[in-house]
Amino acid sequence: MKNELQRQCWIEWAVLAFGLPAVIAGASRLVAAVVPAAQHGTLAQRYILSLAGGVIAEWVFVAAAFLLLKSRDQSFRDLGAWRWGNWAGWSFALLFAGLTIASNLRFLPRMGIPISYAFAPRGFHLVAALATGITAGFCEELLFRGLLMTGFDRAGYGKILQVILPGIAFGFSHLGYAVHGFVAGFGIMAPTAILGMMWGIAYLLGRRALLPCMVAHFLNDATALSWIGFFMFKGSLG
Repeated sequence: MKNELQRQCWIEWAVLAFGLPAVIAGASRLVAAVVPAAQHGTLAQRYILSLAGGVIAEWVFVAAAFLLLKSRDQSFRDLGAWRWGNWAGWSFALLFAGLTIASNLRFLPRMGIPISYAFAPRGFHLVAALATGITAGFCEELLFRGLLMTGFDRAGYGKILQVILPGIAFGFSHLGYAVHGFVAGFGIMAPTAILGMMWGIAYLLGRRALLPCMVAHFLNDATALSWIGFFMFKGSLG
């Protein structure tokens, strides 16, 4: 039984680490092929549509996770999706979100963007911030913290490996950024893996409650990171 659970969690690890970025790439190519504005629209249209592949793929994976859990007589509730947690979980999750946001904010003045815009985006930037923040905050925390960490726990792995292994998978899941070059790709994947581990610790501190991690992840992706993503896109596609 233990060997079977270990096999299952490693399959899930590989699917999320490498299958998710592959599906995101495929979904992005599909959007680009069937929606003319994805290639020939305004900068705003092209940017928003460039996010569509990732949004679609992550919600498809969440739907697949729902069906997987249902086959095991489980639900998102068993992963802590609606669990409030405690002050330790919230403090740790928000601490590292705050540190990452502060680090990202330093890039905005270089782009000629007021720092206040990170917290009050307008127009298509607001759409992008909400789309990426909500999708990443809910989907990625459910998949990488909830599903993977619970899977490694059920398979008998200790808490250290429950934090490290899903964190590494979380980093690999951002392989798509390698299109901007090896340095940019590694520069995003490595800190992402570490941040995933920190939120994994918050998940454990919060007694396996996902809400603190979801909120922290939303704040991280919907603020300065959203602007950085836009300028990476603008730099590559004009």
